[in-house]
Amino acid sequence: MSDCHPSVTAVPSTQASLTTGTPVIALAGQPNMGKSTLFNLLTGLNQHVGNWPGKTVERRQGTFDFNGQPALLVDLPGTYSLTANSPEEVIAREFILREKPAVVVAVVSAANLERSMYLVAELAALEAPLVVALNMMDVAEQEGIVVDAHVLEAALGLPVVPIIASRAVGVKDLLRVVEKVMMGEGTYSPCLPEIRPDHQEVLEKIRAQINGYVPDPYPLRWIALKLLEGDVEVARFMQSALPPAEWDEVHQILMAHDDAFLAVASGRYEWIGRIVRAAVRQPRVGQIGLTGRLDRWAAHPVWGLIILAAVLGLVFWLTFTIGSPLQQWLDENAVAPLAGWAGDHLAWAPFWLRGMVVDGIIGGVGSVLTFLPILVIFFAAFALLEDVGYMARAAFIMDKIMHRFGLHGRSFIPMIMGFGCNVPAIMATRTLRNKGDRILTMLIVPFMSCSARLPVYTLFAVAFFPETSNLVVFSLYLIGITAGVLALVATLYPSWRASRVRPAEALRYE
Repeated sequence: MSDCHPSVTAVPSTQASLTTGTPVIALAGQPNMGKSTLFNLLTGLNQHVGNWPGKTVERRQGTFDFNGQPALLVDLPGTYSLTANSPEEVIAREFILREKPAVVVAVVSAANLERSMYLVAELAALEAPLVVALNMMDVAEQEGIVVDAHVLEAALGLPVVPIIASRAVGVKDLLRVVEKVMMGEGTYSPCLPEIRPDHQEVLEKIRAQINGYVPDPYPLRWIALKLLEGDVEVARFMQSALPPAEWDEVHQILMAHDDAFLAVASGRYEWIGRIVRAAVRQPRVGQIGLTGRLDRWAAHPVWGLIILAAVLGLVFWLTFTIGSPLQQWLDENAVAPLAGWAGDHLAWAPFWLRGMVVDGIIGGVGSVLTFLPILVIFFAAFALLEDVGYMARAAFIMDKIMHRFGLHGRSFIPMIMGFGCNVPAIMATRTLRNKGDRILTMLIVPFMSCSARLPVYTLFAVAFFPETSNLVVFSLYLIGITAGVLALVATLYPSWRASRVRPAEALRYE
């Protein structure tokens, strides 16, 4: 069953803004839905990247011209749900609830609508003005999938706009719909999924028990659902908001129905199933789309590893084949001439001042800047692989292997990046959802021999082992990898001994 809530009028943009007074539009969506593509298309160079306050999660926001007026676009972290399982999920829901953006644009994939709709179900429950951007219509067409946007809009009770963000198709239509919602010209009646019938009474008991105690700006129904789902953050602040006697009663209800999260999830999946059956026409039985054909190779347990090795080899080859000459050019034509010019003009200065400027400031900062071409190419290559969806396949291939060492499959990507440069590799650990995975991966990455160590390895190998220098350099790389694995095992071995379970389970650091 689904519940079409009463019509809710959108908040005028003058009220839904941050301290700047500029109307705020939030982009929400799961990873690999094209959210970042839409963000870059609208903001261009007018964007800022930093961290959310008190978090290591990247914050991206930018301004764009919205009918002659500046508007602030906030790219929320990519999340699969809004349950407090990761910092990204907490950040996304807290921003929507507390900052109250004028409109939340949920970017979903027309090629994989069933997976995309779970987040939409959670966003709609936040009672924020919501517009659904149905992205990747071209990919869906290639796969033989037909999505009827009008039927989807009627089933959701929310405005739905089909777009192709990679080619800027339909983006103007999306902005027109966003403007209508921002100006409060229309109303929307979101049809939300209902909890499984056998737990409806439990949900109503909790709602009645916490009614009057839920602090602003949290919706009563949403809080009750999150309590049933076992959301730790919601349970923590509701425990402090409720009187002890009331919390004890709520706690007893939750303990008596500790399987209620299944009822909540089942209700959402049933709701998603009905919507997909109504709005989506799947390809004929036996017809395999382009993505499916590529996945047969990219996600194959054997060929997938070979393709992964080839792709990573190509990335490294491009990085150093193009980046190294540019690095040398910058050093010879920018840093060295500037250092010489500064040395000539500071000939009168004390040796310590001349050394600080020439060798310290210009030499030190200049040597760092010469790595910029390598970093730009490296990041651009991995960003392209992420946008086309290959990085998700690579993480899937490596997940089983990495789990044996207590890490997630996505930890493999920062570790590989560590061979290029440890600094961006450690920065890339922010994409990992689990805090323990992030910490462990950051500890392991420095064992990976980055490109800056290669000249040192080569120098000593040629000096002391001239006949087998190549083998020595290769061995040094292997020693670094082995030392990282041994350090990881040594870190997790005590917890494995204490738990007395299989190593593959015990090494799963939580």
